[in-house]
Amino acid sequence: MTSQNEGERERALVIKPEDFCIFLFESSEEIYRANVKDPGMWETLRDLAAVDEDYATHYNWLYSTYNSWDEHRRAQLREIMTEYHHHPMTEQLIQNGRQEAGLDEVIAFIHEDRFFGKMRNTLVDFYSWYGSNYALPHYQQIRPLLERKALAINALVEKEFDIVSFLEKETGITLKEKPEAIELLLNMRIIGASGFYRDKVSLTTIQWNATPEKIWATPFHEMSHPFFRTFTGSMSFKYLAGKLKKDEKLMKMFNEEVPYTWEGWVEENLVEGFARYLNVRKGIARDVGEGIYIFDREFAQALVDGFDPRKISLEDFTVQFLKQKYDL
Repeated sequence: MTSQNEGERERALVIKPEDFCIFLFESSEEIYRANVKDPGMWETLRDLAAVDEDYATHYNWLYSTYNSWDEHRRAQLREIMTEYHHHPMTEQLIQNGRQEAGLDEVIAFIHEDRFFGKMRNTLVDFYSWYGSNYALPHYQQIRPLLERKALAINALVEKEFDIVSFLEKETGITLKEKPEAIELLLNMRIIGASGFYRDKVSLTTIQWNATPEKIWATPFHEMSHPFFRTFTGSMSFKYLAGKLKKDEKLMKMFNEEVPYTWEGWVEENLVEGFARYLNVRKGIARDVGEGIYIFDREFAQALVDGFDPRKISLEDFTVQFLKQKYDL
């Protein structure tokens, strides 16, 4: 492993193109969804491809690739996607130190690892053929596009930007244990995202059409959670959060689709708002943008308008915001 890669793994935040081993499995799944499982969903992306020449390179490849296959290869893909999911296949490689593996190493791993035992021969045959004839040539074609995007995203902050020090300064909180490191892996997808873990490093794929503001909001959001958890786990905060259940919109979204505890859901709104605030503080966005939850945008704007960690703690500011908003 090169010193550059070692350096990358020591950093709290890395933004780069997704690795080939991830692309190999994810692209086969996207071909399956675009042509077999969810063709209507992918058809909606045609207009985007018409106005984005770089994305069109990938979008058209999803169809030309599948259309060039005989029925044997199509049947193999259907069988694999029925029995396996791209995410655990990729995760198996990442968690076994194969994130940077080339095609030969991936195939050798499928040959040996117990996880792939159920359909080993089919997996080896298909991915050897698909990898060398389709996935690898296309990956080599799109990687420069992803590298260019990664450079543009990284250029929005100073070269040696230390995200943890920035968060400590902006929150006024110094953590005893630093947040988990994050890798943002840029890819060409518009639909679907994946998350993985490598030891204590969190890996997240980032869609092609994600704006710079949205991309930066991802690490700002994830890394802000530990700072908010210095107070959101207290009994006094849980008591306060319980009083927010009178907000019908907050409760409705919680009941419909939220995989959190109630206190976690309140924290999620706060952290999303704080991430938007950090985008403004860092000069990445001019304003806090539109909210995606219930009061995240409102909290972000309140922070922009009046938060100074040298004058008031993040906890006190947050409690004051919630009490004022909900007339508590």
